[in-house]
Amino acid sequence: MQKHGLSKHLRVAFAVLCSCLALSPPVRHLAELPADVELPLGQSTQIPVGVPLQVRTDSSLHHVIRVRPMTDTEHDGSAISVLSTDLGDADVKTRLFGVIPWKTVRVHVVPEDHVFVGGQSIGVNLHANGVMVVGFQPIGGKRSPSAAAHLQLGDVIVRVSGQTVHSSEDLVRLVQASTGVLHVEVLRHGTSLKLSVLPERDELGSLHLGLYVRDKAAGVGTLTFYEPQHHRFGALGHVIADADTGQPIVGTGNIYEADVTGMVKGRAGQPGEKRGRFRPSDTSLGRIEENTDFGVFGSMDNMPPDSLLNRELPVALPSQVHDGPAELWTVLHGRRVQAFSVEIETRQQQDKPTTKSMVVHVTDPRLLKESGGIVQGMSGSPLVQNGRLIGAVTHVFVSDPTRGYGVYAEWMLREAESPDEQADENRGPLSKSVGTNELGAKSIQSFLAGHTHESSN
Repeated sequence: MQKHGLSKHLRVAFAVLCSCLALSPPVRHLAELPADVELPLGQSTQIPVGVPLQVRTDSSLHHVIRVRPMTDTEHDGSAISVLSTDLGDADVKTRLFGVIPWKTVRVHVVPEDHVFVGGQSIGVNLHANGVMVVGFQPIGGKRSPSAAAHLQLGDVIVRVSGQTVHSSEDLVRLVQASTGVLHVEVLRHGTSLKLSVLPERDELGSLHLGLYVRDKAAGVGTLTFYEPQHHRFGALGHVIADADTGQPIVGTGNIYEADVTGMVKGRAGQPGEKRGRFRPSDTSLGRIEENTDFGVFGSMDNMPPDSLLNRELPVALPSQVHDGPAELWTVLHGRRVQAFSVEIETRQQQDKPTTKSMVVHVTDPRLLKESGGIVQGMSGSPLVQNGRLIGAVTHVFVSDPTRGYGVYAEWMLREAESPDEQADENRGPLSKSVGTNELGAKSIQSFLAGHTHESSN
């Protein structure tokens, strides 16, 4: 009986020991190791494992990577150094405390991408594919006929009675020529819908749909990079969305050189902004082909002037970005790009493209004095760390303008490498009124870049 009781106590003690071991920080750290790691050819990385391990690689893949434990006093065998020597995939196998087979990390050795880092202010002129509904207006004392037909804010009108609508002028012309019900095709959250609208006459006898629409947007943002091999560029770091509806604008356009003419300093609760100007009549720097969650992307023949550095830098993979000092490149006056000190406070482990990759804290006294931190117009400003482009600024915290979000440069580069089909060029003035009731046309924002975000911290 006593022997049975002792055995029971030993089993309980063993279970408690195993539980404590499983919950210990080193083992939890090891369990959280990523299953896959990307590493540019010819570069090395450290995989922190938290506990002493026996490390080995697949013998058939020694030509892809070289692996060794970090045995210096700082790491004491609790980290693995991996050097890439050839393109391909290899496995790093670990044993817990040198005995228990534990985790296998697959290392993908990929070519290293290089780009010219931007920082220049650019003028952005984006034309929508169709016209976006941004408001409704009663006609002749009656409810808006479009609202009555169940059109919604953010709908993009692409055809009217079978005819393609490229601009607000097209819409006005088709409405004025109508003799009855118009069959309106709209895109709503990417889905095509067909609605029937009967125009109403105002007091002067003109036909109207009772709509405010917008067909273009213009403003000033920041260029992030230029990729010379395929003549691609990336800018802004976030989607251009309609200011009234919040809907992304699907379209094409152009970017131009721009000057920063002034600065409104940001403060808590009141984000600042760059003030700038550009001339759309000038020869464009590049052609916008995509407006995505990661910025605007397109083709560009050459890197624009006023670069801070006239040579290419490697693009960091997300795994190569670390907390600590970095630089933010942007323009505060005229066209001169300057580098300012920032800290990467936190970063997210992202194995696929996702926004809000890191939190950036401005520490440079010059930038804090001039702008108060991150302001509207800085979105797309490159972030450089250890001689690599690591990302771009995307948002500012409303509650603390010294902090904001950034997105990994790797995600932006992927977007730049897979553009949609190029649309026909469509240039025009920044905004144009086309009728009392048809368009309240203004640019989306005075500055497209610099979305704000209220910190949840």
